[in-house]
Amino acid sequence: MKATGSIVVLLLIACANLHAQNIDQDKLLRMRDSLDNLLVINPSASAILVKRRELELYSYNSFLSSKQFNDKTGSNANLAGKQLLFNSLFQINYGASRNRRFNIGVDVNFRAYRYDIDKNSQVISLFKDNPGNERSVTYVGPRVRLQPFRRANNFTFQSYVWIPVAQKELQTSLGSNKVNWGNTLFFYKYFSPKLGIFTQLNFAFAFPSGNSETGSKTEFYLPASVSLSYVATRKDLLFATLSYSWTNTDVSHVTEGADSDFVQYGAGYQHLFSKHFFVNASYTGTLMARNYGMWSGVNVCVRYVF
Repeated sequence: MKATGSIVVLLLIACANLHAQNIDQDKLLRMRDSLDNLLVINPSASAILVKRRELELYSYNSFLSSKQFNDKTGSNANLAGKQLLFNSLFQINYGASRNRRFNIGVDVNFRAYRYDIDKNSQVISLFKDNPGNERSVTYVGPRVRLQPFRRANNFTFQSYVWIPVAQKELQTSLGSNKVNWGNTLFFYKYFSPKLGIFTQLNFAFAFPSGNSETGSKTEFYLPASVSLSYVATRKDLLFATLSYSWTNTDVSHVTEGADSDFVQYGAGYQHLFSKHFFVNASYTGTLMARNYGMWSGVNVCVRYVF
């Protein structure tokens, strides 16, 4: 009888522990659904998967300028004027899986560019009817977002294809005359209720299209970034970012080193207005660049979920 009683007690304890584990798991899932909107930084693309039948609208906009262009050695090439650039990525993403592990969507890219001999010109001039302004929707294409590991909800993978849609002349002047295929890995982890890290690694290829110049090669891009975040309140988050980007104008020469590369830094603020809506703003500057401009400016991101 004592042995039987002991077995019963052990079974009850095991069942209780199993029930507690189920409760904890359910709690973690609820926490994930409610807190991801606040705790995940979206540096350049939405890293948050939406639930089944949810629709996400996401917009990331950069207002950048550069008075200096560095040559291959990293020295100032004495740019006479100023480069002005506006980039906008708009995404529509839909939750296609019951367990919030697969999303499908569409990307729309818009770009405006101007080279101005006046170094005091501002990015806002890109939206005026000034001679020399180039503006167009540059790319449209599909995107898929996937959480590949069931128990690792802080790791996601995305893949997209961007197809050039601008007029032929604008594709050349805006640098958007190749088909882009990109893949991005996102990972974040919070070490405490206040402090966390967000990492992003992208590898992309730009393939020649019908409007590419004669002799164009497949390009290769490898940008990576690390962000530290601090949760100031339940609705306010501060973050700092450091990124590095490598570019090859001919992927077959990737082992010979980068044709251009740069290191950038950033700092920003994210505010959660509601469970479905947040906005963040950040500043970006360039620490080092080779065969690239010393770009700096402001980025604004808006996310809304229906």
